[in-house]
Amino acid sequence: MTYSGHLKIPAILILLMLPSLSVADETIHIPHVDQKAVDSYQFDYIYAGQHRAFAIASGGAWSWKSNEATSEQAREAALAACGRYTQQKCMLYSVDDEIVFDRQAWPRSWGPYKSEKQSRMADTGARLGQRFYDLRFTDQQGVSQTLSDLKGKVVFLHFWARWCPSCRHEFGTLIDLYQILNSQHKDKVAFVVLQVREPIEISRAWTKKHGVTALPLSDSGVKSDEDKELTLKDGSRIADRKLARVFPATYVLDKNGIVVFSHMGSIRDWTEYVPFFDDVVRHSP
Repeated sequence: MTYSGHLKIPAILILLMLPSLSVADETIHIPHVDQKAVDSYQFDYIYAGQHRAFAIASGGAWSWKSNEATSEQAREAALAACGRYTQQKCMLYSVDDEIVFDRQAWPRSWGPYKSEKQSRMADTGARLGQRFYDLRFTDQQGVSQTLSDLKGKVVFLHFWARWCPSCRHEFGTLIDLYQILNSQHKDKVAFVVLQVREPIEISRAWTKKHGVTALPLSDSGVKSDEDKELTLKDGSRIADRKLARVFPATYVLDKNGIVVFSHMGSIRDWTEYVPFFDDVVRHSP
């Protein structure tokens, strides 16, 4: 069973039942997850029966299992449950009463990265480990480019629209990420931010109106809200829903164009991902 909800425990009993302060304090530092996960950890997981384990993944996936016969079985069950919600590698956060999270290994979970030879042999697609479709777009300077032109750079590929509430909501934290990476890894990370189902003029007018022009916007080539396809290098077209089940949608491609991270929907705080970009910049061949 996968757990997510709250136990209905009176507040005074929660105070009396709280474990050591170190464990209670640790709950606010669970990376990438949303408040629902934090609440589930604090009010459900901590009081569940032994043996139990809590697992998380980059992008915010999480799950936990309890009442397993052994701690090892709890570990395996939690990792398997977490893996059903994400393509990313799941890692253990807690086992029984112990925080086991490896903060040093966490930013390396997008790896290991494929070699150049392995990358050349990879299938084309949008899943983890595949070479992403070679999209054609026009950058902010008006230069026509394709994703393959960016070989040698880590690519942050983002699909968004002005009409999408969650896209607008995360724009501020996207700008924060861009400014940090532009400062730390200038010319090593390329941001390709593409509008969907609206002309680029409308997208840029919205960012100008709301004072969020720091993020460079490329033009996907879409001309209207009825245009639901993007253009590939060879001139063929691909349905936007083949790349994004929902908007916004984000991919990170390594230096050879291989998908190392994908996420459908908004991210609470993109600055949490800076160490992951540090790792792929340094270690992607």
